Amino acid sequence: MSTLRHINLNLELGQTILVGQNKEPATITKIEFHEKSGEITLNTTKGPRKALTFALSPVHETEYENVADKYR
Repeated sequence: MSTLRHINLNLELGQTILVGQNKEPATITKIEFHEKSGEITLNTTKGPRKALTFALSPVHETEYENVADKYR
């Protein structure tokens, strides 16, 4: 494992993420930043989550111009 020097995280309202041990899909409904603690909290349809305690859902095939690009 290597040490990261920076990380960019883009989250949007309405984005689908996977939460919990069974990786169930949930939609982001609200993004909150707490100034005193520096924590980022995501409110989802499956309940609140701390940032970085979820998985990203796989990219759908329809998002590719050419279906073969999925495997490149």
